[in-house]
Amino acid sequence: MSFFKKIFGKKSAPVASSGKSATSKQNNFLTNSNEFGLGEIELGISGKIRVDGILAIAALEKIAKARNQKCEWKVMYVTLLEEGALTVPVVVSMGEEKYSIYFIYNEEDLLKYKDLVNHVEKTAYPNLIYFSSIPIYDGYQPKKIIEPFQLADLRVENNAVIGGTYAMWWPTKDEKLFSDSKTFEILSKMYEVFQGYETYLTGYVLRQTRIVQETQLQRMTLPEEEKNFVLEAPEGKKVVLAISQEKGIRFLFPVNSTSREYRERFLKGAMVDFLATRIPIEKQQFPRDETTDPNSFDWFRLMSSVIRKQEASGETMQLIGAHTFNVQAN
Repeated sequence: MSFFKKIFGKKSAPVASSGKSATSKQNNFLTNSNEFGLGEIELGISGKIRVDGILAIAALEKIAKARNQKCEWKVMYVTLLEEGALTVPVVVSMGEEKYSIYFIYNEEDLLKYKDLVNHVEKTAYPNLIYFSSIPIYDGYQPKKIIEPFQLADLRVENNAVIGGTYAMWWPTKDEKLFSDSKTFEILSKMYEVFQGYETYLTGYVLRQTRIVQETQLQRMTLPEEEKNFVLEAPEGKKVVLAISQEKGIRFLFPVNSTSREYRERFLKGAMVDFLATRIPIEKQQFPRDETTDPNSFDWFRLMSSVIRKQEASGETMQLIGAHTFNVQAN
């Protein structure tokens, strides 16, 4: 499999030459694996995270096999938190337990590890195992590990197969009205960002998600007939990117498996990324898009106005922008 190229890249990490404990073998990582009842996992330091990652996975698979437990793993796993996107090199499920695996090669990694400790319990993999080439010492200030969620964190999944209902918004027990929702607020801002620059931002999202292989930003006309692409999104979720001249650039989420918080965090990150892309284009006075009929800004404004009136009269909307997929493949 293309494991190494896909997730760890080609960058080598420096290896500390000192600071080993008396009980640790020469050139082996220090680890806290014993704290989780996994024993002292002996893992040699290659200095290359792609190698060390696969060796750590192999060690945990061996433990799971001895326990007759199922073992599953993912790499470069991204969790959407309120603060942004948290990426962990490896996550492993072993039986009922879920582990995050983090590698420490230098002091910067150590500072980020300290911040990771503060956030990992909010993820689906709360048990944090470290493999460190330097001592884990106290008395240091954490360095921020969470980064803004960006469209580049998404990847088109070719030959993807999905099913079920996907939508832009749906009510939850603590949020009944679309017109009063955080999602509506974010989408309103997003469609304002799109206005006049949608061909640029279409080219941007298609490039960032690797749907097209352009190396530079290219304007792309939105299709008259909607086109859908399945994206691999944070937390292993499948999100549909829908693009059309009438409704613009939309993200549709699986209704039955997406929380309100996830939807809002995703859309907020995407909106900020689109805005950050539009600002320099606007400042450099690139030509604006010609107004088309139909166009997405007018569609969203009309749709929102109709829904607001319906909700004001006591009607409850169930799904906004819904699409049911029986089988969808890119």
